[in-house]
Amino acid sequence: MKVLKYIGIVLLALVIILGVLTFVLPTSMKVEESISIDAPKSVVKDQILYFEKSQEWSPWSQIDPDMNTWLEGEDGKVGTKYFWKGNDDAGEGVQEIVAVEENQVDLKITFIKPFESEADTYFKIDENSDKVNVTWGFTSEMKRPFNLMSLFFDMEESIGKDYQKGLESLKDISESIAENYANGYKIEKVDFEPQYYLFKREKVSFENMQSFYKENLGEMDNYVTASEDLKSVGYASGMYFDRSEEEQTTDMAATVPFSPKDKNVDLNSLEFETKELSGEAYKLKFYGDYEKLGDAHDAIHQYLENNNIEMSEVVLEEYVTDPANEPNPDKWLTNIYYFKK
Repeated sequence: MKVLKYIGIVLLALVIILGVLTFVLPTSMKVEESISIDAPKSVVKDQILYFEKSQEWSPWSQIDPDMNTWLEGEDGKVGTKYFWKGNDDAGEGVQEIVAVEENQVDLKITFIKPFESEADTYFKIDENSDKVNVTWGFTSEMKRPFNLMSLFFDMEESIGKDYQKGLESLKDISESIAENYANGYKIEKVDFEPQYYLFKREKVSFENMQSFYKENLGEMDNYVTASEDLKSVGYASGMYFDRSEEEQTTDMAATVPFSPKDKNVDLNSLEFETKELSGEAYKLKFYGDYEKLGDAHDAIHQYLENNNIEMSEVVLEEYVTDPANEPNPDKWLTNIYYFKK
């Protein structure tokens, strides 16, 4: 009987100690891990913001290869939810994008299995010189008596290790993608399919470039539309061959892409000159006012120089967006092509 009495006293003492500990031990947890990434901020932020991309570097995405996942909402937008339901190790829960700012992305995580809890996680994305510093943070409340788990399992250390592993994968992926970027612009190598252009080339002063385009592009477009032998394809474009800052002039051409309706059409008989472009090229998609296109060209020049790539004399600007139909210059898309020599 004395043994049972002693056991009872020990158990009671243990319960009292644990009860006291629930009020002594912290009821909140915070983890932060950081890494420096040599990649454009836009690249890094995209890998974080979009659930589809973040699963490529998430430290938990490989826990259950057969895990069931789905989205509610538009990926990358506030309010979008990412659901997962996996094995015992992966558990079940949902992530929600709650805020997107210039230098931070905030998410809320609701765990359903193996136990119910909530946590807030955030990514701070700060540019520092030529690199980007990313801090991945996690905060969570641990209600009593669940805060007793900290006695037996160092969750902060475990989460910190997972975060560091994920950040290292984020770094590898972002820097791999960044190899095709210059000054924040993505540059891709493409195989430019053979394309014919009506062609009007002149040496034009910088101040008269817009009027030159306006006059000649409209005239050539009307010519193709009225022709029985030609059909219009693609977008009105411009070609550049040389420029002189000293003279403030550029050797350029207004061009309209077309396709002969019959292979026997004599291109030499057309009212305008023609030119065919094809082959390996480097492409940059630029969104913005035409006055800012110089920044995009500087980026391609830097990329080509860094990679010792020699180009031909022809540069093509493809004006995808018609400003008459889209008043916001930030949405004007221009495709720029540099052709390999």
